[in-house]
Amino acid sequence: MSIRQRIVGWLRSAPPSNAEVSSLSSAPEPGAVAEIAAVPNVPEPQAAVERPDVQAAPEPQAATVQKPLPSNLPPTFQRYAEYVRVHPTAVLAPTAVLKIFTLPSSPRVCVDIGANSHIFSTFVILRPEATITVGERCQLGASQFISAENIEVGDDVLMAWNITVMDNDAHALEWEARATDAAVFLSDYLQDAENPLLNKPWDDVARRRIRIGNKTWIGFNASILKGVEIGERAVVGAGSVVTRTVPSRAVVAGNPARVVRKLPTRPGQET
Repeated sequence: MSIRQRIVGWLRSAPPSNAEVSSLSSAPEPGAVAEIAAVPNVPEPQAAVERPDVQAAPEPQAATVQKPLPSNLPPTFQRYAEYVRVHPTAVLAPTAVLKIFTLPSSPRVCVDIGANSHIFSTFVILRPEATITVGERCQLGASQFISAENIEVGDDVLMAWNITVMDNDAHALEWEARATDAAVFLSDYLQDAENPLLNKPWDDVARRRIRIGNKTWIGFNASILKGVEIGERAVVGAGSVVTRTVPSRAVVAGNPARVVRKLPTRPGQET
């Protein structure tokens, strides 16, 4: 008997029992039978099974952070961190500058600043072989150190502002030897504005070490040229152009600088 016939029979006779109503409410409609049959079997969710041959994906690693440089290094010194050595007690003003034109083939110390020194200066390394060394307890004002060879500053040295210390001539004396300098500089600059000295010819450029002795004092606007050695406790007057060796305890002034007096040795004082 079909569901329709059963319903009609119940309506004509007694009301259906609860069991019969329950059976009707759970029975699907004729049109729904096909839809139910068409639904694919959905498996029950399975618990995750560990497989010993499959490794879990590794946790993402934090990026390696380079150990920070000393906080007293200004930006250009940080840029050349592999080529400088600054004692932890030295203080470099934010205005101090370092420029290395052609880097050495492998990292090495090009600029070395000693303990308890206070630096406001600009340091320029023109050749990969050049070095600038500053001793302990020095105060160097806003001056320029330009090295193609070697510049050494001893301990306890005072230097004012706008001093130029340059251990080379930058160009050859003879025109034929420097005839292409401007063209080579321009070509290098157009290729790399950061290093217009990449192909500069140095063979005919005079360069000699400069050494500034311990306890010296150099006044503002002085110029210290290649090959000069300044003895201990010497004083260089403001605006002087120093082209030759200055004896210890001498006071020099002028252009070219000449000895104007000698400082006496006091009792109990170091010679």
